[in-house]
Amino acid sequence: MADPVTIALATALVTGAAAKISEHAGETVVEGLKRLQRAVFKRFRGDAAAQEALDEARVDSDDPAAIEAVAEHLERAAAEDPEIGSLVRELRGQVSQRSEGSVSNRITGGVSGNARVFQGGNVQGEIRL
Repeated sequence: MADPVTIALATALVTGAAAKISEHAGETVVEGLKRLQRAVFKRFRGDAAAQEALDEARVDSDDPAAIEAVAEHLERAAAEDPEIGSLVRELRGQVSQRSEGSVSNRITGGVSGNARVFQGGNVQGEIRL
């Protein structure tokens, strides 16, 4: 199963969300989504199964299974195609997951040796480290 960010990217590709989110997202995200959409559509034209998944999802973009199928093809394309992989990594770095009550951490670089990462929410009482 694809991760939530890949599902979101697949949904944006299927629904053409790049144009719709322009007032909420930065220009680089919108342009990145448009470039990803062009690259993915071009690649999927040469792959009958991927094109069929895309077509099915475009017919019913509310079908989670259809979006999941596109996300799986997107993951494979990102692994095989350097341009698509680069665009996905770029967008992944610009997009953060948000939901009420959630905590999201982004850690870059090596976390080893004495480095530690702690995440908590709704802590009641003391925390001693």
